Amino acid sequence: MKEGWERTELALSLDLNQIKEIIQPAFPGKRVVTAERIGIGFSNSNYKIHLEGSAEPYVVRLFSGDGNIADKELAITQLVRQTVPVADFLYADSSCNTFNKPWAVLEWKDGLLLRDIVRTGSPQVVASAAASVGGILANIHAYTFTESGFFGKDLKIIQPFSMDSGTFLAFIEESLFQNQCGKWLGGELIEALWSFCQTNSSLLSENREMPVLVHSDFNGLNILMQQGPTQCTVSAVLDWEFAFSWSRYADIANMLRYEEDGSTFEKHFIHAYQEQGSVLADNWKLLSKLEDLVALCDMLNNSTLDTPNRIHDLQRLIARTVRSY
Repeated sequence: MKEGWERTELALSLDLNQIKEIIQPAFPGKRVVTAERIGIGFSNSNYKIHLEGSAEPYVVRLFSGDGNIADKELAITQLVRQTVPVADFLYADSSCNTFNKPWAVLEWKDGLLLRDIVRTGSPQVVASAAASVGGILANIHAYTFTESGFFGKDLKIIQPFSMDSGTFLAFIEESLFQNQCGKWLGGELIEALWSFCQTNSSLLSENREMPVLVHSDFNGLNILMQQGPTQCTVSAVLDWEFAFSWSRYADIANMLRYEEDGSTFEKHFIHAYQEQGSVLADNWKLLSKLEDLVALCDMLNNSTLDTPNRIHDLQRLIARTVRSY
């Protein structure tokens, strides 16, 4: 799961004094005792901090994007917090007045990454984790919107767009024959992918489902799990910076991207998702593959010679998709 992927942006490296200066508005006069970089994300930077006189740790999150991203994340966590476990924002500053990037202080959430649970857990633990994740994703997708597109800070759609057969093929064609994606795939795989997309693109026009809240990075690196004696449950869904209003199949595709067809995780994840009341099309798997191809090609479009591990993984994922049908 994104093993060895290179960051596309340099991580921020801050010392205790810098972090203390940044968080003064949130904790006036408090001294930062320890600060440890955490997470394996590829854009934002996060630090786990301890303050003098406080046993509770906090997370300082430094956003790589502009203030709108921070405002959007705050709005989403406030929207979903009653039905989706999230890390609450304790303080947020998107003005860039006290620091040259938006930042926030969030509550600390205990847990293990879903990725690690799936890697090392028993079949029973993996099944339990998959069921919990599927149920939580159904809760996320219960938030619907009248149109698809990107959010403003108040979660109104400020950039509407949709994906039908025509727009899908236009994007794939540009990626393969004009943009960097084709450069990294090579002739044989370009031909296979283009044929696959032309054959199946009409399914996107036929799908008339209402757009939902899509996390858009819903995978084992952004989900914390709490493991008990018999069950494994979601303790927090993290990192909502890419969230937008879109098709539910984008999140399903992201979660199952590295899973083998019909795996234990897939079965329990999908069963729990549907059991929660979410309805999937009969061809949900193929719709998910089409959505994921957009994401995979987009990431290849934005890959460079400095990201060889990322390129190799994306090549493999695309090849597996088009050759499995």
